Amino acid sequence: MNLIERIKNKYISLPVATITILLIGYIDFLTGDEFAFSFFYLLPIASLSISPKTSVSVIIFTSTLASIEWFIAEYLTREYTLLFFPIWNAGIRLIFFISIGLLLYYLKENEKKLKSLNSHLKSINNEKNKFIGIAAHDIKGPLGIINAFSEILIEDYKEELNPEITEILNIIKTTSSNSITVVRNLLDVSKIEAGKLVLTYKSQDYISFIANQVHINQILAKNKEIGIKLDTSTDEIIVDFDEHYFSEVIGNLLSNAIKYSNRNTEILVRVSLSDKNQLLTEVIDNGIGISEEEQQNLFNYFQKTSSRPTEGEESTGLGLAISKQIITLHHGQIGVKSSKNQGSNFFFSIPLKRP
Repeated sequence: MNLIERIKNKYISLPVATITILLIGYIDFLTGDEFAFSFFYLLPIASLSISPKTSVSVIIFTSTLASIEWFIAEYLTREYTLLFFPIWNAGIRLIFFISIGLLLYYLKENEKKLKSLNSHLKSINNEKNKFIGIAAHDIKGPLGIINAFSEILIEDYKEELNPEITEILNIIKTTSSNSITVVRNLLDVSKIEAGKLVLTYKSQDYISFIANQVHINQILAKNKEIGIKLDTSTDEIIVDFDEHYFSEVIGNLLSNAIKYSNRNTEILVRVSLSDKNQLLTEVIDNGIGISEEEQQNLFNYFQKTSSRPTEGEESTGLGLAISKQIITLHHGQIGVKSSKNQGSNFFFSIPLKRP
């Protein structure tokens, strides 16, 4: 809690501030030059300035009262060659007190406005997330049907269709598949921002899980003649994690590795244990890489780099941001090591046991 918050929680009313200033002035008069009281005069002014019911006129009144009290205490306990000097000192103190009081007052008012705006923005953001969730959910079904029907037509009627129709169906299938990915990502974003992404932990063998994900993505990688190799020092590691959302993380990282790798290359998935009971997973490719400048914002929403997929594949700029949120919810960390034209190493670590 900062100083302003501490003072704000102990604000006083105008009558109490007035009595306090009079008491401070009296004690200042009794002690004379032996004790400095400037800080004590400022305390009731500062406390009153951030009181919920204060006003500018109240601040000016209390600041003026404090300056007069200080003037009287000094004038009666010190000797001055000219009356101008204590009056000048009192004027300077009055300006100082009013400045501090008004500064705190406007800070308080701005804080109130900021809280009100934040509350309003939060309400709007919740409505936006609700709308996105409903719209994405309603769109996902028809897109899935379009994708499934186009695949059926291509597979079951390929002998009867002319090449032009087959090409159109392939475009429909690819476009609908990409659109489903975008819709799925938007659903995840709306859940994350609304705080409704709930993990279902399960204690299971992580090596078997990763091996299955490698197998699934190897089918996709065959289109570019890319191999995916799994490297692990043990045959079994029991870990607590959400299988559904971890599939999304691994899928995003491997999908990106495939998109940004050239044909006839290899992707390495390495799983290892650290000394601090952390499970480290690395997805290493030999692709086109990412510049150091662009790595800073890589895990933010809708971030794209100057690097482009090697064969024109689509990218939404959401996958890595969603992956980061999922890993963070697992109490882990995610990062990247990469250089331009030197490949990339996307890695994340999570604790073996849920904290």
